[in-house]
Amino acid sequence: MHWAVALLVVAQFVFHESIAAAWDGFLEGKPGGFDPLVFSHVVGGGLILALVVWRMVMRRRQGAVAPVAGTSPFMARVTHWGHLALYGVLVLAAFSGMAAWFGGVHQAAEVHELLKIVILVLVGGHFAAALFHQFYLKDKLLQRMSLHK
Repeated sequence: MHWAVALLVVAQFVFHESIAAAWDGFLEGKPGGFDPLVFSHVVGGGLILALVVWRMVMRRRQGAVAPVAGTSPFMARVTHWGHLALYGVLVLAAFSGMAAWFGGVHQAAEVHELLKIVILVLVGGHFAAALFHQFYLKDKLLQRMSLHK
Protein backbone atom coordinates (compact mmCIF):
# COMPACT_ATOMS: atom_id res chain seq x y z
CA MET A 1 0.00 0.00 0.00
CA HIS A 2 2.88 2.37 0.84
CA TRP A 3 4.42 2.09 -2.61
CA ALA A 4 1.06 2.38 -4.39
CA VAL A 5 0.39 5.68 -2.61
CA ALA A 6 3.95 6.84 -3.28
CA LEU A 7 3.62 6.15 -7.03
CA LEU A 8 0.22 7.82 -7.18
CA VAL A 9 1.54 10.93 -5.39
CA VAL A 10 4.48 11.14 -7.79
CA ALA A 11 2.10 10.80 -10.75
CA GLN A 12 -0.07 13.61 -9.35
CA PHE A 13 2.93 15.92 -9.36
CA VAL A 14 4.27 14.80 -12.74
CA PHE A 15 0.93 15.23 -14.54
CA HIS A 16 -0.20 18.31 -12.63
CA GLU A 17 -0.03 20.70 -15.60
CA SER A 18 -3.08 19.23 -17.35
CA ILE A 19 -5.39 19.70 -14.40
CA ALA A 20 -3.97 23.18 -13.74
CA ALA A 21 -4.64 24.18 -17.36
CA ALA A 22 -8.16 22.71 -17.19
CA TRP A 23 -8.83 24.64 -13.96
CA ASP A 24 -7.58 27.89 -15.52
CA GLY A 25 -9.86 27.24 -18.51
CA PHE A 26 -12.78 26.67 -16.17
CA LEU A 27 -12.08 29.96 -14.38
CA GLU A 28 -11.95 31.76 -17.74
CA GLY A 29 -15.24 30.18 -18.81
CA LYS A 30 -13.57 28.02 -21.45
CA PRO A 31 -14.22 24.43 -20.43
CA GLY A 32 -12.22 21.99 -22.50
CA GLY A 33 -13.08 18.57 -23.81
CA PHE A 34 -12.17 15.26 -22.26
CA ASP A 35 -8.49 15.06 -21.30
CA PRO A 36 -7.24 11.68 -20.08
CA LEU A 37 -4.54 13.34 -17.96
CA VAL A 38 -7.15 15.44 -16.16
CA PHE A 39 -9.23 12.32 -15.65
CA SER A 40 -6.21 10.43 -14.33
CA HIS A 41 -5.46 13.25 -11.86
CA VAL A 42 -9.01 13.11 -10.51
CA VAL A 43 -9.01 9.31 -10.33
CA GLY A 44 -5.50 9.28 -8.84
CA GLY A 45 -6.58 11.66 -6.09
CA GLY A 46 -9.56 9.44 -5.33
CA LEU A 47 -7.33 6.37 -5.17
CA ILE A 48 -4.89 8.14 -2.85
CA LEU A 49 -7.79 9.10 -0.60
CA ALA A 50 -9.14 5.54 -0.56
CA LEU A 51 -5.74 3.99 0.18
CA VAL A 52 -4.88 6.49 2.91
CA VAL A 53 -8.25 6.03 4.60
CA TRP A 54 -7.82 2.26 4.33
CA ARG A 55 -4.34 2.57 5.89
CA MET A 56 -5.70 4.75 8.69
CA VAL A 57 -8.44 2.20 9.42
CA MET A 58 -5.89 -0.63 9.43
CA ARG A 59 -3.60 1.37 11.71
CA ARG A 60 -6.51 2.04 14.07
CA ARG A 61 -7.53 -1.64 14.17
CA GLN A 62 -4.09 -3.26 14.22
CA GLY A 63 -1.95 -0.47 15.64
CA ALA A 64 1.12 1.03 14.08
CA VAL A 65 4.14 -1.12 13.33
CA ALA A 66 6.51 -0.99 16.30
CA PRO A 67 9.50 1.34 15.97
CA VAL A 68 12.84 -0.17 15.04
CA ALA A 69 14.62 -1.62 18.07
CA GLY A 70 16.70 1.04 19.79
CA THR A 71 14.58 3.98 18.61
CA SER A 72 14.42 6.70 21.24
CA PRO A 73 10.99 7.66 22.60
CA PHE A 74 11.44 11.14 21.08
CA MET A 75 12.14 9.76 17.60
CA ALA A 76 9.23 7.32 17.93
CA ARG A 77 6.91 10.31 18.60
CA VAL A 78 8.39 12.27 15.68
CA THR A 79 7.80 9.27 13.43
CA HIS A 80 4.25 8.84 14.71
CA TRP A 81 3.35 12.51 14.19
CA GLY A 82 5.13 12.61 10.82
CA HIS A 83 3.02 9.73 9.53
CA LEU A 84 -0.18 11.24 10.89
CA ALA A 85 0.69 14.60 9.30
CA LEU A 86 1.31 12.94 5.95
CA TYR A 87 -1.97 11.00 6.13
CA GLY A 88 -3.89 14.10 7.18
CA VAL A 89 -2.45 16.33 4.47
CA LEU A 90 -3.11 13.71 1.77
CA VAL A 91 -6.73 13.47 2.92
CA LEU A 92 -7.10 17.26 3.00
CA ALA A 93 -5.54 17.53 -0.45
CA ALA A 94 -8.02 15.02 -1.85
CA PHE A 95 -11.01 16.76 -0.29
CA SER A 96 -9.84 20.23 -1.31
CA GLY A 97 -9.26 18.97 -4.85
CA MET A 98 -12.76 17.49 -4.96
CA ALA A 99 -14.30 20.69 -3.60
CA ALA A 100 -12.46 22.72 -6.22
CA TRP A 101 -13.05 20.44 -9.18
CA PHE A 102 -16.57 19.21 -8.51
CA GLY A 103 -17.84 22.16 -6.48
CA GLY A 104 -16.07 24.99 -8.27
CA VAL A 105 -14.83 26.34 -4.91
CA HIS A 106 -11.96 28.69 -5.72
CA GLN A 107 -10.71 28.81 -2.10
CA ALA A 108 -10.47 25.02 -2.09
CA ALA A 109 -8.25 25.22 -5.17
CA GLU A 110 -6.01 27.68 -3.31
CA VAL A 111 -5.81 25.30 -0.34
CA HIS A 112 -5.12 22.40 -2.69
CA GLU A 113 -2.22 24.31 -4.24
CA LEU A 114 -0.80 25.18 -0.80
CA LEU A 115 -1.10 21.57 0.33
CA LYS A 116 1.03 20.55 -2.64
CA ILE A 117 3.97 22.35 -0.99
CA VAL A 118 3.22 20.79 2.40
CA ILE A 119 3.11 17.33 0.79
CA LEU A 120 6.49 17.94 -0.86
CA VAL A 121 8.00 18.94 2.50
CA LEU A 122 6.52 15.95 4.33
CA VAL A 123 7.46 13.48 1.61
CA GLY A 124 10.96 14.97 1.51
CA GLY A 125 11.28 14.49 5.27
CA HIS A 126 9.92 10.95 4.98
CA PHE A 127 12.44 10.15 2.24
CA ALA A 128 15.32 11.74 4.17
CA ALA A 129 14.39 9.72 7.26
CA ALA A 130 14.39 6.50 5.21
CA LEU A 131 17.85 7.33 3.84
CA PHE A 132 19.06 8.17 7.36
CA HIS A 133 17.88 4.78 8.60
CA GLN A 134 19.37 2.95 5.63
CA PHE A 135 22.78 4.56 5.38
CA TYR A 136 23.55 6.09 8.80
CA LEU A 137 21.73 3.96 11.34
CA LYS A 138 21.92 0.83 9.16
CA ASP A 139 19.00 -0.60 11.10
CA LYS A 140 17.44 -2.46 8.15
CA LEU A 141 14.25 -0.39 8.32
CA LEU A 142 13.70 -0.57 4.56
CA GLN A 143 14.08 -4.36 4.53
CA ARG A 144 11.68 -4.64 7.47
CA MET A 145 9.24 -2.32 5.77
CA SER A 146 9.09 -4.53 2.68
CA LEU A 147 8.06 -7.49 4.85
CA HIS A 148 4.98 -5.73 6.27
CA LYS A 149 2.01 -5.71 3.94
